Amino acid sequence: MSQHSNRTDLLPDELIVEILTLLTVKSILRLKCVSKSWNALISNPKFVKFHLQRSTRNKQLLLTLIASSSYVHCGVVTFPIRSLLENISTTLCYEPMNYTNDCSRVIGSCNGLLCLLGFSNTIGPSSIWIQFWNPATGILSEKFKSINHPRHYRYERLRCTFGYDNLSHTYKVVAVTSMEVKVFSLSDNIWKHLESLPVFPIDYDFVLNACFANDGVYLNNAVNWLAFKNNTERIHYLNGVHVEKLVVISMDLGTETYRQLLLPKGFDKMTAVVAPIISVLMDCLCFSYHLMGTHLVIWKMTEFGNEQSWTQFIRIRFQDLQVEEEFGDSIYHRLFLIPLFLSENGDTLILASNIEEQAIIYHLRDNRVRRTKVTNDVMWLISKDYVESLVPISGT
Repeated sequence: MSQHSNRTDLLPDELIVEILTLLTVKSILRLKCVSKSWNALISNPKFVKFHLQRSTRNKQLLLTLIASSSYVHCGVVTFPIRSLLENISTTLCYEPMNYTNDCSRVIGSCNGLLCLLGFSNTIGPSSIWIQFWNPATGILSEKFKSINHPRHYRYERLRCTFGYDNLSHTYKVVAVTSMEVKVFSLSDNIWKHLESLPVFPIDYDFVLNACFANDGVYLNNAVNWLAFKNNTERIHYLNGVHVEKLVVISMDLGTETYRQLLLPKGFDKMTAVVAPIISVLMDCLCFSYHLMGTHLVIWKMTEFGNEQSWTQFIRIRFQDLQVEEEFGDSIYHRLFLIPLFLSENGDTLILASNIEEQAIIYHLRDNRVRRTKVTNDVMWLISKDYVESLVPISGT
């Protein structure tokens, strides 16, 4: 036994765990070769879970790099939230997405795992598949076939959401089309057909660069979409649609059942042509919309599932954000803002828009605004929450 091993054996296991869980994933993986006991410790599910819990304190945004010629996702960049909030210069880590004849995009991020969606460019129906990737460990799963997608349907028509089911302790993917709902479970690698959605989610295809905005939001063991109440067909427009006709459709990943949640009452001046959205801020379901073409308003559901707990907590003038709602003659050229992150003290909001290749960082306390740009090939609008983890690609 080496002198190094003898020294590590003198440390209590609890202290070793405390130290190791503070390290990055790449540093931890290098230490697996120190000894058999360290290798076993680092591979232990309890250690993996403890490291994940600590990693959640260091929140990051996962930015997707787009191939400018084809809009195919070709890589990801992780951006520490702290660097964005405090305007700290940082070196970003780029991870390429390896593909040959397949196109893929990131459809979800959960506990350090990414879910990729792709299709094979073949004659006839497009063969849709999903794949799982942990960028920190470099592990990539096999491809799991989803559905045969007719080529005359655009690729964006398939909505997919990725999350963790706390009831069955497995990762699941929900795939929704106008014709069917399917759920994939990573515990058995099987797709299962479910009852169709009682209402159909809103489409954002008419908003510039925002077609993925309503793919689904994962929160509290449920996948949530913004939808038209009492409507089972796909709608491309919002003109003349009153806010009372909108609803949140929520699917519980554990029971695989649906329920509809009413939106907050007390507002009726939402800009009709600019679609409202739902997002997650500070672990709360949030609903945001444009008010009279002059303000961004955000409500949060302080208790998930309780329709009486909606509270309006942010109202910002477009003038303070230094943006304009209309920037062209077409319905396609309307401002579309997505809240990405809100600081714990509620003072700093990070936003993405469909017309800027940079993030908007707004300080509510003193109405200060600044912008952060990484590269022209990043679409902030499709950013995902991300944490580094050792989570393996398996059912649990």
